[in-house]
Amino acid sequence: MKNLVFCFGVLMMVSCKPTQKIAYRTDKIQQLEIDRNINVSLSVQPFEDIRSQSENNAVHFSAKQWKAKINGEQSCINSEVLYKTPVSEQMAAIFAQHLAQKMPQIRVFTNQKEHSDYYLEAKVKQFYGIQKFSNAAAVGAQFGLIGALATAGAKTQGTIIIELTDIKLFDKQNNLIALVGDFRKEYEGEFPADANCFCIYQNINQKLSEFNEDLINLLSLEIRKIE
Repeated sequence: MKNLVFCFGVLMMVSCKPTQKIAYRTDKIQQLEIDRNINVSLSVQPFEDIRSQSENNAVHFSAKQWKAKINGEQSCINSEVLYKTPVSEQMAAIFAQHLAQKMPQIRVFTNQKEHSDYYLEAKVKQFYGIQKFSNAAAVGAQFGLIGALATAGAKTQGTIIIELTDIKLFDKQNNLIALVGDFRKEYEGEFPADANCFCIYQNINQKLSEFNEDLINLLSLEIRKIE
């Protein structure tokens, strides 16, 4: 329902080109239960962006719009053109927010490794979203508010891939404490769609929240070992 509300809102913004952000709500995240106090600070360092090394990311960088013809089919993509702040920087920031909410036992900072007990590094290999363009939503948009309401529940088939690699945890002396390695999730299914292809940005944000939740649960196993 939240996705539908967002996507209906962007249907009304046909005359502007909105800046997209990588963000989602973190205030409802359930805290992890840890049986002992972990009085440490951890800095999430800016992630390194290596997406250009993956061939399937090329269209996201080259497309001048957030619509593109992929394999002969009109598609919606989370094109780089609407991200005004670097994707890797935004991903690190929202990960830090999620971690702070999930594990309030530790003090979480961003890009403050000189002043933290530990720091986390990672590389962004994939932040890829694509879904079929919705003809139904496009037709509905031609009839203004009534048409938009009638097609507000439109969905199309899509694929979202999120991958971080070389995830490492260091102490303040730059000693490697834990090598988490690579973490990848691929999501396929029906996703909310709109006539302007803005929904794909919200869809990938929602899947990023699931991705970060799973990654933090894995990372917490290493954090629990900290003395």
